[in-house]
Amino acid sequence: MQEIQVSKQAFIQYTSRYLKMAEQEGKAIVITHHKMPTLCVQSVATKSIHDLRGCAGVIKTTEDINKPILPGFDEWSS
Repeated sequence: MQEIQVSKQAFIQYTSRYLKMAEQEGKAIVITHHKMPTLCVQSVATKSIHDLRGCAGVIKTTEDINKPILPGFDEWSS
């Protein structure tokens, strides 16, 4: 898979353009902060949210860890 590295500032400024690249061209977008990779965005070919079970990922939060991150997450995870 091809990947494109882009700074966090450029990604914020041109988010829709980079998301379209990831969706239509299948490119992974690697977002950097001070030239270090911090996040990767790529398209996922799924038919429903249930297809994402087992998908690896890391979520950082500064809010209450007991607060649901996604609406309806409690039903999805059970």
